[in-house]
Amino acid sequence: MSADVFAFTNRIVLISGGSSGIGAYLAQGLAVAGDGNNRIYIVGRRAAALASTASASAHASSIIPLSGDVSSIAGCQKVAADFVEAEKNAGVAEDKIQLDLLVNNAGILRGEGSAPPEASVEELAESLLKASDDDWRVEMAVNVGSIQWLSASLLPYLVRAASTGKRDGRGNIVVNTSVSAFNQTPPFHLYCASKAAAHSVTQSLARALTPRGVRVNSIAPANVPSEMNSLSNPASFVSKLKDSMPVGRIGEPEDVVAAVVYLASRAGSYVSGTVIAVDGGVLLT
Repeated sequence: MSADVFAFTNRIVLISGGSSGIGAYLAQGLAVAGDGNNRIYIVGRRAAALASTASASAHASSIIPLSGDVSSIAGCQKVAADFVEAEKNAGVAEDKIQLDLLVNNAGILRGEGSAPPEASVEELAESLLKASDDDWRVEMAVNVGSIQWLSASLLPYLVRAASTGKRDGRGNIVVNTSVSAFNQTPPFHLYCASKAAAHSVTQSLARALTPRGVRVNSIAPANVPSEMNSLSNPASFVSKLKDSMPVGRIGEPEDVVAAVVYLASRAGSYVSGTVIAVDGGVLLT
């Protein structure tokens, strides 16, 4: 077996939701994996947070912020156009632009109601109606729609990468679906529903794109500290479960980065349509 089966160098990467949490971990980890020789675009709505993520890396010049909003088709198309322009500015001819790895990581969690087991029927009904029409629309757009919209907008560049380098893992998509796709935890009905839908969209994209050379897989992390799941918040999942994880610890950035490197390198080039639960055994409980 080749010693460099997990090599991940000289790659072009785009990560949505790259300003914080798992997206930031991935940007910084993939920069290290490439020893500064990868070009990693991070997409998000907060320009200052994107800049902070890039500057915090030992390979800051490898991480390129792209301000963008993936909550609409037009927004995803603009991200794709900005990516192309940035690659041209980096000296790449337009007919040579390719994307080795797209990480669909953008995700949001809107407020939802909760009711204790002893709540009345009326109280339970009221809690289930707390998430508004707009909450449902926006969360589904970001957590589900953006996966298909951004993948479609960048598809020509993924296909181009796969046409010459799929044996080395180039031209592939990794989606962050979360274990919430498989573990329905009250009171996060909307979030879990969006992640289950994200898993379904990922499988549909894998079926559609794999014959074109573009592999599509997902990771399902759990209890890896992030902006939405912080140890500083005693009510967060990671705070509540940190002492009861089946593997005996909470997740670390390297756990998620390693899973993505596997899927996006020669090591995972025979894998498409699968999900890797980076969850410390949570789904066993």
